[in-house]
This record gives sequence, structure tokens and C-alpha cells, in this order.
Amino acid sequence: MRFAPACMPVLALPSLGAGVLLTVASSSQSGANAALCRFLVEAGVVREHDLPDNEADPLKACQRAIDAWIKRQVGPLHCLEPRFAVSVLDEHGNYPAMRDGRQTPYAQLDVYWCEYREAEWAVGQRLEALNAAMPNLGSTVLQVLREQSRYVYPLFTPDIADDVASYVYWQGEMDEEAALDMMCEDGDAADREGMREEMVTRRMLDEAYPEWARRWLHRPGKGERRRKGAPAWRPCSLRQAVKTLADRHLRQIAVDALALSQLTLTDDFKPDIEGEYIGFGAVLSWGEGDVTTRIYDDLLQMAHQAEFCDRMGEVMIPLNDPGALGVWFHHMGQRFEAIGLIDRLIHGLSAGD
Repeated sequence: MRFAPACMPVLALPSLGAGVLLTVASSSQSGANAALCRFLVEAGVVREHDLPDNEADPLKACQRAIDAWIKRQVGPLHCLEPRFAVSVLDEHGNYPAMRDGRQTPYAQLDVYWCEYREAEWAVGQRLEALNAAMPNLGSTVLQVLREQSRYVYPLFTPDIADDVASYVYWQGEMDEEAALDMMCEDGDAADREGMREEMVTRRMLDEAYPEWARRWLHRPGKGERRRKGAPAWRPCSLRQAVKTLADRHLRQIAVDALALSQLTLTDDFKPDIEGEYIGFGAVLSWGEGDVTTRIYDDLLQMAHQAEFCDRMGEVMIPLNDPGALGVWFHHMGQRFEAIGLIDRLIHGLSAGD
């Protein structure tokens, strides 16, 4: 084997100078990206020094700046991981593309939000402790969570698990008998019971949660008589609970539930997307790993076989109106506050101190 002489010079590999761009964009695309950055800065949402220096894609840089700004408004979170994202669309609502060597102009900013990583939180023990501390306090807190989160940060709660079980497993019925009739047309009793043991049944749901956790109980309005046979719904006073509860953890839950109940929340930014809705921010089970998680996983599996929607909210902002983004942020103020309260309630209910 021969070796090179020690005096032979070592050749350096070629490299690009620091001033050479690693990617090349058309002048029309660069102009569109610059206009987008100016729009966000003029809207007062993104400050120039908020834009990360190490991000070559202007759209991703703006998205990271917007996401950071929103999370500052929401505040620190324990359980939820909201993700706010943006994309640009042309005047026809399509993603911009290169046509005839030029970038189609950006016309709209599509802002949407979803949960980055949904998780299970067992809340049954604390809800029952609330009911024990004051009649119907647990059911009142759960009702507030369901009512207020549906327009802001939807949660997969026991009542939703009950509804999903009906159409995923039971052909839209209240229990599994109709589905078993279809699967066991020959009437073999052993086969029927074998299939029942492998599926989610009405008994499993009834044993997993108390009745009040599985139903949106009817709250009669002024002058309205309660339907015969309908369960009574007498919410307790959250204000009274805040004043009288001795346990500081339960009292804090009542404080957060009261604050959440006082927010005015609407479905103004409901995403207009067809398909199965799976945009849930968290799974609220009664006990860890109970039937709720199985139903949720089966719903996800079914949804991913067809069209589905995993967005919680969405808004289209015209890029010729910088003030429109500020107006949207103004309308989102109570929603940002609600996300923080929903997070604190889940944390408190899941025995987080």
C-alpha cells in the first residue's frame, strides 16, 4: 500500500460564502412575502424584532411570531397546547402558485387554531368531591366547562362519548341491541354474547360515569314547566361556593368556573369544513384509561378514513385591510381568557395542585 507524501497539500472542499443565498425565490414571490410581513407589522400584531432571524421562510417566521404573541395573551398553560397557524390564499381562496413564471398574488390570510397534542385528564374524583362539598357543584362546574368550551376549545366529555358511542357502535340507537341484531342474523345466542363482550356496551357507559355526567340536563326557563320524567336541574350558586368552600383547591375550581361562566362566547369563528369533527382540545375521562379513551380513539380511527375537521376555529383576513387582523384579535380577547380558564379548570379537576 502506498501513502501520499507528507508534504502533499490538503485540498479544501468548496463552500458557499455567507453572503450567498441558500435558496432562490422569484422576484414576485419575494415581493409577496415582503408585502405579507409589512401587513403584519402595520397591523400591530407582529413587531419587527419578533420575527426570528434564523427562519428563511417569511410565512413561517410570521406564523411563529403570531403564535408567540397569542400565547403571551393566553398566559402559561398546564394541560393544553394550542397551536395557531397561518397560511396565505389567493383571491379565489386557493393556495398561491407559480403561473407563467410569476407568483399569484396573496389576497387573504387564513388564520386557524387547533390543539397540538391532545391528552387524557381524569376529572371524576374532583367532580364528585365538589358535589359532596355542595349539592350539584360538580355538575354545575362540568356544565360550565361544556357550555363555554364548545365555541372556544371543545372538550371530549362523557356526554359526547355517550353520543359518539351511539352512532359509532350502535347504529344510532341507545344501546348495542340493534347492532347485535344486524351482526347475528342467525340468532345464535353464544355468538351474540361473544360479540357483546368485544364491543362498547350501554352497561360499560352506565358504569363508567354517573347519570349527571352523561347528560346535558335541562334547565327550565322562567315560567317553563319541567317535562314529566326529566331529571331536575338545579345548578348551585358558584358565587356562594367561592364564599363558603373551606378546601382551597375546590374553592379555586369554583372561582375559575365562575369566571369562565361570565365570558360572552359565540361560534363566530366556527370552521366551515365538512367531515367528522375531531377538533377536541382534551379528553376528560372519569377515571384514568376508562371507556372514554377507547371511544375517542375509535372516533379518530373512523374519521381518518374519510373527511374530518381538526380545527377549533378559523378566520379569513383580507390582506388589503391591515385593521382587519386587529379587529379579529380584539374579538378573540375573551377567547384567549377562556383558554386560560379552561386549562386551569382541567388542571384543578385532574387533581393538579
